[in-house]
Amino acid sequence: MITAKLKGQAALSAKLLGMQMETVRILSHALTEASKPFVDYAVGAAPVASGGLARSVFARRMGHEDGAKATVRIGPAWAVYNKAGVVEYGKFQEYGTSKMAAQPFMRPAFDAGAPEALRIFSDEIKKALT
Repeated sequence: MITAKLKGQAALSAKLLGMQMETVRILSHALTEASKPFVDYAVGAAPVASGGLARSVFARRMGHEDGAKATVRIGPAWAVYNKAGVVEYGKFQEYGTSKMAAQPFMRPAFDAGAPEALRIFSDEIKKALT
């Protein structure tokens, strides 16, 4: 019969938790940097009437209660104001309505920005690990 005793379990747990949080920090930073091409393409492709829609496009890191996820939200903000009021029409421009043809700007931005975003994401992770 073999008997084994594990000492330092609390220290090991703390170290593993620290590694998890560092991983989330690295991924969050990499996602934030990788979101920039999407924003740039969306701003450039947004239909321009007042310019409010293009000014409302942003990328923001989202928090999670457990702290174990990294998410970045990219798209028009609902709470961005321009001279005409709140910019709430991005979804109508993107998908169209029964009386207005769609003028997609987010989907093409994701298609155009994906290769550059993946490169940036990979580069940022490599940089953090070296």
